[in-house]
Amino acid sequence: MSSISNDLIWELTRANSSYLVKRKSGAGVQFSREPLNLTNKHTYVQSGVANTKAVGVSLSDSGSIVLSTKKAGTFATPGKSIIATTFKPYKTNRKVYAAVAGATKGYRDDLRPAAVSRASALLASKKPKKTQVKKLRGKKATA
Repeated sequence: MSSISNDLIWELTRANSSYLVKRKSGAGVQFSREPLNLTNKHTYVQSGVANTKAVGVSLSDSGSIVLSTKKAGTFATPGKSIIATTFKPYKTNRKVYAAVAGATKGYRDDLRPAAVSRASALLASKKPKKTQVKKLRGKKATA
C-alpha cells in the first residue's frame, strides 16, 4: 500500500483542521491544538498530523512527564501509531530534561529544544505558587 506524502497531508489540513485555532486579533497568527505539536504553532515543521515523525510532551495524571512519538508506516492503524514513554519524577528536573533530550536525539533533532522547553514548562506548572504575605503599612501595622 502506498502512503500519502507529508506535503499533500499538509496542503489538505493547512486551511481546515479540527485542531486549528484562528483568532481575529493577533495579527493573523494561527495556533494548533494537536497533541504532537510542541509549540502549538500551526506550521508544517511543527505539525504532528502532517509529519511522519512527530514528538509530543504532556503531563500525566500522576505528575510525570509523558513523551509521545509517532511511529512511521502505521497509516492503516492510527491507534498504534503513537508510542508513549513515561519518565518517572526525579529529585531534580535536569534529569528529566536530559532524558527528554536523549529520547528525541536521532529522531527529530530540530524538535529537541522545543521538547525540553515544553517539559520544563510542564514541570514548572506543577510547583505550588508562592503566596506573598501582604505587609501592612501605617496605622494598620501597629494595630
